[in-house]
Amino acid sequence: MLKSEMRKTEVTVPMPNPKVIAGVILIALMLLSLGLMPPAFAESTETTFHNVTVDAAYDMITNCSFLDLVILDVRYQCEYDRGHLYDAVLIPYDELETRVGELEEYKNHEIIVYCRSGYRSEIACEILVEYNFTKVHNMLGGILDWVKADYPIWTTSHYVTVNVVDEEILLQIEPLLLHQTGCIPCAQNQMCPSGNATDIQFTVLEQEENHTVILLTYEVNGTTFEVTIARTLLWSYNELTDEINRTASLMSTEITAEDTSMEFYSLSYLVQHAEYNLTLYTTLTPLNSETYNSSFTIMNYAPAGKSEVISFEFIEFNSSVTLSQQYVILGKVAKEIGKVYEKSEDETLTPLAQSYYTMQEEAEYLSKLVEKQLQEYNLQILQSSAVLMDGPLGPPLLNGGGGGGGSPSTYTFGCLGSVFTGCFGPLDELAKACLLGCAMASLFCGPLMPACLAACAKACTIIEIGAAIGCAIYALGVCCL
Repeated sequence: MLKSEMRKTEVTVPMPNPKVIAGVILIALMLLSLGLMPPAFAESTETTFHNVTVDAAYDMITNCSFLDLVILDVRYQCEYDRGHLYDAVLIPYDELETRVGELEEYKNHEIIVYCRSGYRSEIACEILVEYNFTKVHNMLGGILDWVKADYPIWTTSHYVTVNVVDEEILLQIEPLLLHQTGCIPCAQNQMCPSGNATDIQFTVLEQEENHTVILLTYEVNGTTFEVTIARTLLWSYNELTDEINRTASLMSTEITAEDTSMEFYSLSYLVQHAEYNLTLYTTLTPLNSETYNSSFTIMNYAPAGKSEVISFEFIEFNSSVTLSQQYVILGKVAKEIGKVYEKSEDETLTPLAQSYYTMQEEAEYLSKLVEKQLQEYNLQILQSSAVLMDGPLGPPLLNGGGGGGGSPSTYTFGCLGSVFTGCFGPLDELAKACLLGCAMASLFCGPLMPACLAACAKACTIIEIGAAIGCAIYALGVCCL
């Protein structure tokens, strides 16, 4: 009887009342909302981060619902400097774990985390969750998708594409970071690594009023190189008033190194004013007597006082233009870039507008000068590119001397190239070559950062030495105006 009763008991155990189950769930939800859930139950709900689109992130940032919202940029410093979301806090993702204490007071605040495209921000979100941050949001697509959605960023670097269609100039202006191909930590990407020049000598072989030939001998990684640089002055111009001093010159240069030889023209234009110095330098590589194969221009506005920010605009021409037309177009680019800065809500960027308006005026002035006095050299250019900058390039530019005057530059184009090496595809080879060009020009133009030679040795292999020698022309213009 006992066994049969037990068997009967097992079979006839009543099922729980559905209302009771619903009541238990309801009580659990209430306890959870009040933070009173028993520990054993709470452990089953892990804190995690949430993925949000750039549209959702923009709405969170602009709708004023989250007054203490944190925007966390986890890229490297060099990337952040090229452009970032307004009010973003920078902590590189590989430093976040050791610096997480800097965000301690925001543990229960909304945090939007972003990087370039979304990979590093996901890692950063996982770290924050591990340290018990409760409201973490990973912005999918990163700053690339943010910019493509036409949302605003803080930036002083743009990529401008020029097309000329039926004599109409069409410009496309984008943040330069869209063309960034990757960047290494800035701690490993210093502007001018320390180092010592080795066995460097230069000898003047010929010296005439408008013609000079110099033999440069130097050593890189135990190998000795000889470079012959011949320069001929073809044209010069000077205009001096009470307010401004304009000087210009056209040089023919031939650089020969072993079996490599390059001939080119260089047009330099320097404007000295009480409030600024403006330098424009163009190199022209001839294809034949009627056409230039390529042109590269650097135009820099250097304010008299200390500059709070340094801007960098890279311009690429997709259309063939004449030399004078090129300067008209650069003037228009400068004007449009000035409008971009003028419309900025950041008071540190708005002063840049006037700098670019001045660049516009001087580019147009030079265009007219070329049309009037350099008709013979106002030829068609097949490929053109340029860089516009607002910021000091250093004393050698400002004193206008080529004889070694001035103290070492704090910011030169040659050394600037090292910052872009490995960061921007269009500038990679140029940056590598200009490192060596900077060092070479330093030797016979004055004491301009001898340490750059060490950077040259690191950036340029022996196979690339020909390209590096050729790029010395850019540094020559920067150092020797």
